[in-house]
Amino acid sequence: MSTKIQILANTNYAIAEVIKSELLESAKVNVAVAFLRKSGIDQIFKALDYALTKNNAKVEIIVGLDFKTTDYSALLTLDEISSKYSGFNYYCFGDKRDNFNDLIFHPKIYLFSNELHANRKFTSIIGSSNLTGGGLSSNFEVNAVFREIKPVYYSQAEAIYNEIKFTDSVFIPNKDYLAKYASVKKYIDKSGKELDSSIKQSIEELKKEEEKLPGPGPTLKKIIIEIIKNRQNTGAETAPLSFIYEEAEKMVNEQNLKFKMDTFRNSIRGELNKHEQNSKHPDNMSLFTRLSTGHYSLTDKGKSYEGR
Repeated sequence: MSTKIQILANTNYAIAEVIKSELLESAKVNVAVAFLRKSGIDQIFKALDYALTKNNAKVEIIVGLDFKTTDYSALLTLDEISSKYSGFNYYCFGDKRDNFNDLIFHPKIYLFSNELHANRKFTSIIGSSNLTGGGLSSNFEVNAVFREIKPVYYSQAEAIYNEIKFTDSVFIPNKDYLAKYASVKKYIDKSGKELDSSIKQSIEELKKEEEKLPGPGPTLKKIIIEIIKNRQNTGAETAPLSFIYEEAEKMVNEQNLKFKMDTFRNSIRGELNKHEQNSKHPDNMSLFTRLSTGHYSLTDKGKSYEGR
């Protein structure tokens, strides 16, 4: 089978039908969507159950929380699925108002593969459909579907998915967080855009809760901190940039972390520059200090950092 590309609108063929069909044949599924509704999960649940139980699939979903639009009931359903099926994991991308990147999270990416099966196939869906009842069937949505034996488009989309997964803004919610999220969302839904001081305080507390929660893996910032800390524990005052490069690459390979390796060293320099104590970057956390050209140490904030 050569690469097949379809452009589908829900008005002629609902993307829910494509997703259900792909779930039935897949051993690995990665999804990243801006918004989630329980109605969307309900539409595909039987096929999802089949993938997890019959195919022993590994399924991940990253869902956005921008403007607290995602349903609490949908998050609770994901939590229940995660508890029931060992092959299922879900993560949240923090609200623009309280994430680490000041970005609105707006992708709609669905990736399916059965790489280890005899009939090898990779399918990518990129378009406008969120994982909601409307997005999957009744809204006027348009999506591109790529089916391949050699994962060219799939690999590109997977690289973007992994870039999302290992950002600071992605975390694993717990039940306490979900309960607080439910309270905040309920208030926002009732009050609209006008937020009083009490709900603003609740949102700030929710943000602090997010910062304490683990992510799917160490962020690059966390990796750099660990490398410098380990170096200083041996008695060295600083860690040379070349040493940070080598140790970070070794750690990524040993832990099978999914970073974009062709620009990995550029990313390391970017993190060091962003969080260097004299940096003017708006998201600077003042974690590193440059004692001389290409030699880095940790600030007190870096030494005590407990985030992702």
